[in-house]
Amino acid sequence: MSHGRILQEVTSTTIELLLQEPFFGHFLTGLIKEVNQEVPTLGVRLAGPDAVQLSINPEFWDNELKEKHHRYGVIKHEILHIALRHILMVDKFAHKQIFNIAADIVVNQYVDRRQLPEGAVLLEQFRDFKMEPGQDVGYYYKRLLEEHRKADRGGQAGEGAGSGGSGLSQLEELLGKGRGMPGGSSAQRLKELLSGEDQWLKRHDEWHRQMANLSAAERSNLEQRIDSIIHTASERVGERGIGDLPGELKSYLKTLEERHKPSLDWRRALRLFASSSNRTYLKNTIRRPSKRYGTTPGIKIRRKQRLLVAVDTSGSVSDPEVQRFFSEIYQIWRHGAEVLVVECDTAIKRQYPYRGHAPEFVMGRGGTDFNAPLEFANQHYHPDGIVYFTDGYAAVPRVESRYPVMWLITPNGLQEHSGIWDELPGRKVKMLQG
Repeated sequence: MSHGRILQEVTSTTIELLLQEPFFGHFLTGLIKEVNQEVPTLGVRLAGPDAVQLSINPEFWDNELKEKHHRYGVIKHEILHIALRHILMVDKFAHKQIFNIAADIVVNQYVDRRQLPEGAVLLEQFRDFKMEPGQDVGYYYKRLLEEHRKADRGGQAGEGAGSGGSGLSQLEELLGKGRGMPGGSSAQRLKELLSGEDQWLKRHDEWHRQMANLSAAERSNLEQRIDSIIHTASERVGERGIGDLPGELKSYLKTLEERHKPSLDWRRALRLFASSSNRTYLKNTIRRPSKRYGTTPGIKIRRKQRLLVAVDTSGSVSDPEVQRFFSEIYQIWRHGAEVLVVECDTAIKRQYPYRGHAPEFVMGRGGTDFNAPLEFANQHYHPDGIVYFTDGYAAVPRVESRYPVMWLITPNGLQEHSGIWDELPGRKVKMLQG
């Protein structure tokens, strides 16, 4: 029963985040949550090769996070680790303990100090090192590693530190036992954290183990999943909702925004494809009174574009290219089209209506044959038009499409106005580099 109660309390924290800091609240809704006695405290971990979950030790939640504001702060702390992609960086830094400290210094600058439990790693605990605020994990890692090596060499660790074998005076040794309290030395705090006894930093150890066991394909899937959560959260809150986010995160959001921009004017493309559409539906509206009866709501007649979108999942199409395809499909769907996706290599491997989210994986990875989607459209689906995402490397289709076709060719795919390019039926568009 306690597990259910804890998950309900996590939901309450999610609601509080949505009200106070919507980006983090929406981000949290994209994570899997679990109560797990095997984790030491509370932290993020991988749930399979392409998903991230928030794992909570029930005793830690009940005993150490009794206060609601501490629950809020610690969960926001963990969300920041994911949003700033620290979980994806762990294998790029040789000294894992110093990376753990640097990562916590970064995220805790963006959490209200009153929301962090005792023992949190804070930038002000390292005043002697004169590190700048608002920097990324690489900056703090480099500075902490420099100070650690100074101490190992028996030199001074930060301006104002004592000299001697440990780089500390007896007075600093005594004051340093305050775990980062004012007056305690930066070197002593670093020494404490590097002892390996700090329970907060041990939460990160699982990142190192799990990332080391991922294949290149699994890592790519995980990166795409995290990017999808970040992008969805930013779209839900809009520009006004990301104004107070860390600069590093805002910069990455701009990169994601550019990546998700369509290569084409999809409104124009959809007009071309759906100009002959005869599928309509009725919608009540209070803006336009019924002309016949003078009452509200009135009725609007709207057209609905019905598109078959074929995604080339053959072995010659890379994972980033497939990701790019689904970024474009999102734009088509967002502009009001009814989209049926078919994943295909030499045959259709899977079909499903698109609902605004990319699948966790695609099926195929064989050769390429353009005929199956065209035949499916002719005999079964009968769309207003067909959009075919591909690198273009296949024989010209034998099946003659009864519907308009638009071919979107990857930047490194078939060259424009080559023999096969000119023979493909319908409109051909080269996707932009991005």
